[in-house]
Formats: sequence, C-alpha cells, structure tokens
Amino acid sequence: MTGLCLVLGTCPVRAAGLIELCLARHPVENSFVQNAAAHGPIHVPAGTALNYAGHAFGPASDPLDRAHAAPDGDGWRNITPAEETRRRDLQMEDIGGDSRYHRPQAALMTTAAVTLSPTRPCAQVGATALLSDDWTWTMDTIPARSDMYFQAYGTVRGDQLDPTFNNDADPFQWTAAHGALNAIVTQTVDQSLTLRSPD
Repeated sequence: MTGLCLVLGTCPVRAAGLIELCLARHPVENSFVQNAAAHGPIHVPAGTALNYAGHAFGPASDPLDRAHAAPDGDGWRNITPAEETRRRDLQMEDIGGDSRYHRPQAALMTTAAVTLSPTRPCAQVGATALLSDDWTWTMDTIPARSDMYFQAYGTVRGDQLDPTFNNDADPFQWTAAHGALNAIVTQTVDQSLTLRSPD
C-alpha cells in the first residue's frame, strides 16, 4: 500500500484484484519485442495505467498469439478452422468492424511496483480499476478473463493520468511506448479510482 500512497498522494484506495503483467515476447527466437531486453530490467512503477487493448488469443506475454502466426502475417498456423474463424470475428470486433460490438470501456492500474526482466518476464501484481470521464473508462469492476488483455497506456500521478511515454532512455517508458507491456486480469478487480480532469 505504501507505493500506491506515494503515487496517489492519499491512502483510501486499496488493491482488490490481480493481473499478470508481462513483457511482450517476439516469436522469433523468443526475444523481447524489438530488443527491449537490451535495455535491461524494466522497473514498472505503481500507478502504471493499462487500457483495454482487445481480445487475447494467448498469454499476457503474447496475447495475439504471434507464436503461431502464419509466415505471411495472415492468420495462424496449427489451429482448427473453427478457431481461426472465431479469432477473425473477434479481431473484427476489436477494429470496429462489427457495429453490434461495444468495446469495454475499461482500464486499470498497478498498485505496486514490480521489476520484469528476461529471467522474470511476468509477475502477478495488484490492480485497481480506473474510472474517467475524459478517457471514457466506466467499468468499476473488471472480471478475471483470460480472453481480454490490457496494454500500458500511461502513469497515474496524484489522481490524474499522464499518457506520455517520451523518454526513450528510460527502459519502462521505452517498453510501454513500443506496446511491449501487457496484462491479463487473473483475479477480479473490484475496487476503483476516479481520475480527476486536468485543470
């Protein structure tokens, strides 16, 4: 709780829920996306905000199942035709190609700091849901679902979101800016924090 208190400036929010937070893996030689590992260990601070990114077809380290991607970038290898159809339909939902689908307006933030590295690419960490009129996040309870993944979106400071990752010299910011920090909810997140609009 101390780390969260430092981020938020107060201590009324408690973590309720867990996520598996992972550095993304590139399918080629199991290396980190775009050589993120060359930056060394990644210190992910408490208050890291993650936005709903889409349907997951694999673990948090490879939510789009790039490990089974077809060489030409169209579809996946070694899955059934029915699974291929299911995934394509879900992809259409994610890109807005199905007008009947309403994308979850969900985001969450980490409640503790964690260090990820090539030898420890994933970790379980506490999480709290984020609510915001500005960012249209309305889900105060985020269920544990292995088919939804979240991606780093910003950092909560006080009760405001800073969505900038513009310091390439910082391994965390570089990794987040390159879309290489993902999470899947493993224990329902049922506590929330409402973010304040910028002045």
